[in-house]
Amino acid sequence: MTSTRWTLILLATLASVAGLIYATRQPAEGVPAAASEPVVAALPLNLPAVAASEVPANAAPQPAAPPRAAAAAASASRIGSEGYGPHIERAQAGEDAAAAWEAVLWLRNCTTTEARRQSFERARTHGIEPELMTRLMMEVDAEARRCQTVTDRHQALLPELAARAMRAGVPEAAAAYANAVFPGGLTPSQRQEVADALRRDAGTGDVQSLLGAAQANEAWGLSDAERLAFMAAYRQTPGHPGTRINVKLHAEQGVIRLTAPPTPEQLAAAKLAGQQIVERARANAQP
Repeated sequence: MTSTRWTLILLATLASVAGLIYATRQPAEGVPAAASEPVVAALPLNLPAVAASEVPANAAPQPAAPPRAAAAAASASRIGSEGYGPHIERAQAGEDAAAAWEAVLWLRNCTTTEARRQSFERARTHGIEPELMTRLMMEVDAEARRCQTVTDRHQALLPELAARAMRAGVPEAAAAYANAVFPGGLTPSQRQEVADALRRDAGTGDVQSLLGAAQANEAWGLSDAERLAFMAAYRQTPGHPGTRINVKLHAEQGVIRLTAPPTPEQLAAAKLAGQQIVERARANAQP
């Protein structure tokens, strides 16, 4: 199966999950947009257009969560009938940042099992890769069983676990933490720590960190120039064919919020800055 076909399948089947995620994202507490700083509802990146045939009907951006799904699924193979609950508790009691991040992945996955299953079932009903959709439904059913021991008390540990992973430099952990707390409930120094971590993770060229920083709440203080650069880098990241479609969809749905319409000069600068991020990431990845 080609990468393009995989992209289309994922976009089609995860549409409802994306809607769930964006509907439940934490808003900034007590940080309304100033009247002098109108929020732009679309991201007018001047990038090559995506052909209509490349975008499935009713498609939505690929969700930022649950992230690292393949890694989370692989680690789940060692989980038995006890489910995720006891393992999340051990991660919280320990000092291992990798274990803390693994627990974050499980917690986020557990909030989307029902929506994912419905998406896969709906896709199968419409004849989209029936065998694949059946297998994915079986996998999400197994995930739901592991989630049965995850309680509200476990879910309440997510910010603490994400913060531990963020401070250890785990990619995407900063975005996970930023989406789990209210910026207005933190001190200025704490908000600065999160903003710096969002910039750090995005600066590595990690694809999900780029998207997470680009769509982070305005209260974290990332500038329009930074958001545009991160989105440009996200689009240019090699090996991720779905990012080009996502940029178009994000632009149409106003997921990235800017304080003012970008000028052509700002867009050109963002494209260059994004390219530099991608090039640095490629250089750092070479042995």
